[in-house]
Amino acid sequence: MNDSIRVLHVVPSLNRAAGVARFVRNMEQYHDEKRVHYDFLHHSTRDGIYMHDRRYDEELKASGCEVFTVNYASDDLRRFIREVREVFARVGSTYDIVHCHMPNAAFCVLREAERCGVSNRILHSHLNNSSDQFLHRLRNMPLNAIGKKYTTDRIACSEDAGRFLFGSKPFTVVNNGIPLDHFVFSSDARASLRAEFGIGENDYVVGCVGRFVKQKNYPFAVAVFRQILNVAPDTRLVILGDGADRTDLERSIAEAGVANQVILPGVRTDVDRFYSMFDVFLMPSLYEGLPVSAVEAQAAGLPCMYSDNVPRETDITGTGTFLSLDADIDEWTKTLENAFNRGRLTDNPVLLEQRGYSAKANAELLMQHYERLMESK
Repeated sequence: MNDSIRVLHVVPSLNRAAGVARFVRNMEQYHDEKRVHYDFLHHSTRDGIYMHDRRYDEELKASGCEVFTVNYASDDLRRFIREVREVFARVGSTYDIVHCHMPNAAFCVLREAERCGVSNRILHSHLNNSSDQFLHRLRNMPLNAIGKKYTTDRIACSEDAGRFLFGSKPFTVVNNGIPLDHFVFSSDARASLRAEFGIGENDYVVGCVGRFVKQKNYPFAVAVFRQILNVAPDTRLVILGDGADRTDLERSIAEAGVANQVILPGVRTDVDRFYSMFDVFLMPSLYEGLPVSAVEAQAAGLPCMYSDNVPRETDITGTGTFLSLDADIDEWTKTLENAFNRGRLTDNPVLLEQRGYSAKANAELLMQHYERLMESK
């Protein structure tokens, strides 16, 4: 490990429900320790208590990574800045590269990396918007601008996400690669999960995967689902994940009168199996970069429905339909009904492999990117 390139990934959390966490976990699983060593820093704790029950922290530590934590920035920004400074003062100089996946924290993270002599400081864009709340967007604009001043290299998950954060500046796209073989359709997983949740073999299942936050727009998914019950009354909606907006989502479900038809399994360690249970993947998000869950859904061969706020690049296999959130709810319902009839595409894993979306291939590309950075210094 002494000759390995030492990289510190700075992420919001290592929550299993978060796409960024799944991306860095995939990159770590397929990396070559002789070439690159990964450690992690996140702010998903409050007074030393983890904010998420299902997380990758322990797995990463067991595989030889160090995981540093600081307290949640939104609770006390000054404390967050102080604690980040303390971490970098203690270990920052041991890293060759700091790879920051938090644009609104780069003003602090990459500044401290520069102060302790880290010459390669990467900013990674995972979204095509900075927040789902207007005041947070106003806050993030200057923070993002300051953070970019300390950036020496730029990466994005998609062209759309790169242009959003970096404008005309050059950036490298690293795809949100996944372990494709984990997501291939399994009839056994489908039968097992449907039995677990009391879903009939021939009942339709609409699936959503991701954190319960405003960005994901799940109350809209509930509204569309409520309408589809008029034509397919045995349909179920499964929303896999958890998050700060769980109470609001549960209220939307209750107000729609569909509590008996909506299943919230929480954060699971077997996310890959759920895509086999679904018949359609639904993502009515307010914004995205190139979501990991959409790649996973396509690997399982699912027809996918997206809002047109999701980048068109997301439709890697040509199985997706995009609709405006301003479109009539009946249009969404009719499109969902058509998606049920399209069935599953079994050749999607091959297409994703060919188009560069395997975790193994992208872990290799990322390591090569780091190696080029080191050679240029």
